[in-house]
Amino acid sequence: WSRSLLEYSYRDQMCKRRLNLSLVALYYISAFPCEAFQPFQVPSHHRTSHFTMSANQESKYKILFLHGKGENAKTFKARLRKLEHALVERKGDAVSLEFVTAPHLIGSNDQYAWWNLPPNQRSFTATEYIGMEETFKMMKRTWTEQGPFDAVVGHSQGAILITVLLTRALLSDFPFKPAKAILFGAAWPNPFDAELNELVAADLASLSYTPQTLHVYAMNDKINPPEMAKKIEKLLGPKASSWEHEQGHDIPMDDKSLAKFTSFLFD
Repeated sequence: WSRSLLEYSYRDQMCKRRLNLSLVALYYISAFPCEAFQPFQVPSHHRTSHFTMSANQESKYKILFLHGKGENAKTFKARLRKLEHALVERKGDAVSLEFVTAPHLIGSNDQYAWWNLPPNQRSFTATEYIGMEETFKMMKRTWTEQGPFDAVVGHSQGAILITVLLTRALLSDFPFKPAKAILFGAAWPNPFDAELNELVAADLASLSYTPQTLHVYAMNDKINPPEMAKKIEKLLGPKASSWEHEQGHDIPMDDKSLAKFTSFLFD
């Protein structure tokens, strides 16, 4: 080690004081380099679960995932691990998957919902979704801060939410305009029936924005009637298609279904 001593003097003309400052500059020998700096990794909050293969986000194909009632970002990501693997196998580090958690806590075990319902009501029978304004704000913020997204994927309540968001995007300047969307087990969002009927009357072919949608449902779904998924498919126009399975109100993860979803998103 070598040292260099630099002395500075400052004379106070008023108090006749002398202040001596000494700075020691330490120089290390180049033959002994220090170890590479390892930054502290802060664990991500359960409200957002992010998967990506590299830091460059601008050129990635970005997909947003919206879970169903009673789940959160992490549990939904775990449910879709086979789909995640299929997407990454196809696109590698060119895909970015974003799982977000709904704003309304409905249970003590990290269970969340995109809205609350009046007693004894279902999403397709209720006349209001309690807390929906907070959800709209969250979606706008997510799109602005983490998007825009090329595609969005939702199950059950998440798929119903996509229906409402796409309707607003088609009828107005609502900032939620993915090129593609997959809706698993959706139902008709009854409180927004007037907006959806307005979309029914619109000429979708003349609009500047028309998303491509895939509606996935099972005829043995005991939670959300499959007829409603078909109704939403018809609502969203000529770029809508469907995929039928036999696993009830679940997300099919068989090889044939995974190939269909991957092809829809990337081809």
